[in-house]
Amino acid sequence: MSRTTPLGSLVVVVLLAFAVPAGAATPRWRAVDRLPHTLPAVGAAHAASQAATTDWLVGARPTPAGARLARRFGARSLLLPGAYAVAAPDARAFAGALRRRGLLRFSEPDVPLVRQSAYEGDGVDQTWTRGTVVAAGLAPPAAFAPIGIVDDVVDTRVADVAQARVVARSPAQALDEAGGREVAHGTEVASVAAGRADGAGVIGIAPGAPLLSYGYKSLSCAEVADGILSLADAGAKVINLSFSSLEDCHVLQLATASAFGSGAVVVAAAGNERQHHDPTIYPAAYPHVLGVGALDLGLTPAPESSTGATLDLAAPGVAVPVAVPVGLDDDGTADGVTRNDGTSFAAPIVSGVASWLIAARPKLTPGQYGSILRASAKDLGRPGWDARTGFGLVDLAAALQAPVPAADRTEPDDGIDFVDGSAFTIPDPYVFKGGAARTVKASVDPGDDPVDVYRIRLAAHGRAAATLTAAAGTNADLRAYSGKAKSLAATPLRISKRPAGRTDRVQIVNITNKPATFYVAVTAPGAQTRPGGVPYALKLARG
Repeated sequence: MSRTTPLGSLVVVVLLAFAVPAGAATPRWRAVDRLPHTLPAVGAAHAASQAATTDWLVGARPTPAGARLARRFGARSLLLPGAYAVAAPDARAFAGALRRRGLLRFSEPDVPLVRQSAYEGDGVDQTWTRGTVVAAGLAPPAAFAPIGIVDDVVDTRVADVAQARVVARSPAQALDEAGGREVAHGTEVASVAAGRADGAGVIGIAPGAPLLSYGYKSLSCAEVADGILSLADAGAKVINLSFSSLEDCHVLQLATASAFGSGAVVVAAAGNERQHHDPTIYPAAYPHVLGVGALDLGLTPAPESSTGATLDLAAPGVAVPVAVPVGLDDDGTADGVTRNDGTSFAAPIVSGVASWLIAARPKLTPGQYGSILRASAKDLGRPGWDARTGFGLVDLAAALQAPVPAADRTEPDDGIDFVDGSAFTIPDPYVFKGGAARTVKASVDPGDDPVDVYRIRLAAHGRAAATLTAAAGTNADLRAYSGKAKSLAATPLRISKRPAGRTDRVQIVNITNKPATFYVAVTAPGAQTRPGGVPYALKLARG
């Protein structure tokens, strides 16, 4: 993960052996780091634009000049470096001022998100959800890993979640605008993950695990992004996101990537949109986020649970027992327990499993924990990954015994702005600077890690050869970019795209009289098939 503004780039030429020119016909490929550039409408559409959103999100290169302009236009700084929320009427002028100074990175509306719950499921025995993923007699660790909940504030007056520490608090007596009821969603979600084993209420997957609550004031992209980063800074090793949006939000993607890079497993509800043509659901669709679908009592996909390429795992999501403040318990028995449906409650089951796994098998990376959970899941559909249940039902006992996968310690490196210092603060180190040959071993995955980007530096008139070899029976492709590129959406200098079992090679030449930066990207074509992605070896040498 990167951390300062990128170094200046020079004119370069890339020559490719055994590769196709960038302009040749190739299968459709989407750059995951494509930067949005949307601003409020003007003229007749201006009023409608303002009605749709009150704030706009603008990304600037994190410099003192950008901060001064933000103050000038009344923009509020987010926790993500260089990201600001600004009132819609000022967004266009703020972005224009940044652009004139070469500081603008992106702009987008502050999109709303929605909870992924459907209140009041059918009554069943409380043990069915936990017993499905936690084998009887499984001894818990001495202490669970902390779980962060970005949601309505967790009500610590509820005994099952009294251990929660509130990092930020939303206003008390908040109302769910859709239902006109006081919101207990965060409390319910927290109880599924970590409800205490105290003989009353409900018992969570990781009973009594430390809980960190970020209670948002409004369920918007900007505030949720701040919540994710606040919980990561507070020490959360698992971050649960039981909400979704149909609209992509670059700020939210950067926040999940930053939390992942700081050591947190990020888990998100896959959405309840199956009956609405299964649109892409965010943040579950982002790289390095575990998207969780809901299962019914027969361990088949719940009717409303979203399906598609972003689904990693499945967990019980119908009639899930949850703790609720007694004053909000309107199921006919005022005992502080009710049952709810939705991927909102499947996600914290996986979060609880992740907390247990991290505590039992410490010192692994978030990527390794994600790979273990996917590889150890119980297949429910056709062998391997499928669009309805992902890799299958999360299985704690199997995860505790699964082999440790190889670590990919350069993550997140999912785009040029991730590694050149634009998105975070400091650029990633160069993996090659023209000296001794170096081989980087890592993996890519079409769903969870579709691209790895590496920085290289060549001396004046220097040459480098990049050689990519994927594991047997798998395929990965190779792209080369000029140092001027700001996103993988830029036109690559060349693309090496050979079939599975064949080696990809790129030769890079700096024809200038000064040192120059280049980017080499390894991409994962095709669909998800393997829980650990596509292992590869990238050799960089003088060429």
